[in-house]
Amino acid sequence: MILHPALILVLGALVLPWLPHRGARQATSLALPLAALWAIWQVPDGSAWQLHFLDYTLTPARRRQTDAPVCHHLRANGRRWRPVRTAPGEPRGSAGGAFYAGSAIGVAFAGDLITVFIFWELMAIGSTLVIWSAGSRAAYSASMRYLSIHLLGGVVLMAGIAGHVADTGSVAFTQVTPDSLASWLILAGFLINAGAPPLSAWLPDAYPEASWSGTVFLSAFTTKTAVYVLLRGFPARKS
Repeated sequence: MILHPALILVLGALVLPWLPHRGARQATSLALPLAALWAIWQVPDGSAWQLHFLDYTLTPARRRQTDAPVCHHLRANGRRWRPVRTAPGEPRGSAGGAFYAGSAIGVAFAGDLITVFIFWELMAIGSTLVIWSAGSRAAYSASMRYLSIHLLGGVVLMAGIAGHVADTGSVAFTQVTPDSLASWLILAGFLINAGAPPLSAWLPDAYPEASWSGTVFLSAFTTKTAVYVLLRGFPARKS
């Protein structure tokens, strides 16, 4: 398999802040999503990239027919952002945006729950950087509250995944039947990122404090990725 599409953006984000010239950062900010989009469409349907971790086989990338359109939608929404128009935090904002987008794509492509969790937490870091990039004291305070609630969601999700693996012996990300505490914890972890009540106050708290372009980024990834994993993990039952 070609380099994982998510890693193109995540690794690229680590390079962006160190580029010395604004023109180089702008060119790289444009090249990264185009390279990731190209990589997404190069992965054939049904293929899987697997690796072994402890006693488990992880699937960091599994291509389903629904994945490419979803990943394309995530990346297309993110490209509405124009990092060159942000103020003093532009390098940090560009890097955070790329990191955020790559993590969301990683969740969409994940074929196992451990990979979902890893990219889920990376997404929280990237989104926090996007809020920080506004450069104000209010943005910093909002980002800390935002990060706290999403780390809480990550803890709940990890507890659910650990219980699910203990119950089933499998880390595969397939349909989860809500018939145990572990499955309900997984559902709760997904719902927190989806902005479901009563833990939805982070939406009106954080979004207005980001830059206008950062707000577009925030609306494009976190909740949409959460809805996608809810559809995959807890689809509606046919009557």
